[in-house]
This record gives sequence, C-alpha cells and structure tokens, in this order.
Amino acid sequence: MKKKVVLWVCLLISAALGGGFCEESIATKAIDRSNTQSADIPTPAADLSNLVLTLQDLPPGFTEMSSGDVANFRNQLSRGPDFKPASIFAYQKIDRKLFELQLLIGFTVQLSDPTQQATFDQAIREGVAAKAFSQGLNSNKESPFTEPAALTLQDKIGEVSAGWRSQGKIENIPMNVDMTLFRRGKIGAFMTTIYLDGTKPTITISDAARKFDSRMIELKPDLTQPK
Repeated sequence: MKKKVVLWVCLLISAALGGGFCEESIATKAIDRSNTQSADIPTPAADLSNLVLTLQDLPPGFTEMSSGDVANFRNQLSRGPDFKPASIFAYQKIDRKLFELQLLIGFTVQLSDPTQQATFDQAIREGVAAKAFSQGLNSNKESPFTEPAALTLQDKIGEVSAGWRSQGKIENIPMNVDMTLFRRGKIGAFMTTIYLDGTKPTITISDAARKFDSRMIELKPDLTQPK
C-alpha cells in the first residue's frame, strides 16, 4: 500500500469533515439571548480534550496518525464560526503484507443547551449530516463516492444515533467509508472508518462507537445524563 494513498485519504476526509459538514449539519446559528432568563444561559464549555478513544481501546496493529494529520483535521473542523471540536482522535492500521488499510477518525462537540441538542438530533434523524459528509467526499470529482446508505448499528449507541456507508475509489482502489453520528447527554460525537472494499475492518464502526459511548459515560458522567 503506497503511502500517498494514505495521505490522499487523509486529505479527502479532511475536506469531508470541514466546510459544508460542519456548517450545514450540526453547527447552530447564533441565538438571541437578550430576553433569556439567566437560569437558561448554558454553563461554560467543559474541557473535553481527553475524551478520546485510545490505542488500548483498539485491536492490535493500530497506531496514532501524525500530529500534522490531526492538526489538519482540527483546522478543517474549526472553519465554521459556530462550531469547534471539543476533542479529536485519529488512528491508522497499515499492513502491506496482508494488504490491510483502515483509518479511524472521531471528534466530539459539546451541546450545552436544548436547542443545540435538538438541532444535532435532527441532523441525525433526517440524514442531513450524512448528505453533507458525502458532499465533502465528492469534492474531488475524479473519485466519486456513492450516496450514503443506511448502516445498521449492532448496539444501541447514545440516546440518538445513526450510521451510513459510502463507497468509492481512491487512487483507483475501492474503499468503504462507514460513519456514525450519535449524542449522549450534552455531548455529540462523529466517527468514521475507512477501509478497503472487500475486506473486513479490524474494528467495525459500530464496535468503535460502542466503546467510545461507554468511555463518554465513564469520563463525563455529569454531561452524559439524558436531557
């Protein structure tokens, strides 16, 4: 597996995670709070920087992506004026002998008030986030991806969740892109995994999301209570 293919995937996912996805799907417009009771004003954002999956949560063979790739993802995600990632993680598994390639990327966003939570839930239920992500994937016309198809998650994840799959080619190599979006209390999470078509991922998006959901409950019990 050529290194440039991995770099190409990273750039592709950066484009999909940034721009339209953030602005159209889960970023909320500024809310006029001039007539809002002080009790309704959301509390300051909590520090979620440590809310990530770790290598210990993943099967053997995964390694962290470079700090440059992670910084690229973060910069893309931060482009929207009303949207800032609270935490982000990115891992890869590359085995040239077995012709294996899998990337796993995720991030969280804090949803401090009911309006933000409702907007996030709507993006999940109506598939708005999946469509925007697909548009980002198809920003490169030479490597079109299919429209996202519903992907059944094996377990109940979060309070609201959904999964999708898109398929396409990168450097003429068929790839699958599985993604999930879910909310637990005041925390929203997006995760995607990219792997070679025709192969079984080392860890499915459902299993990875379930592990992350459990970690959210463990590390942030005050923010993951049902609204």
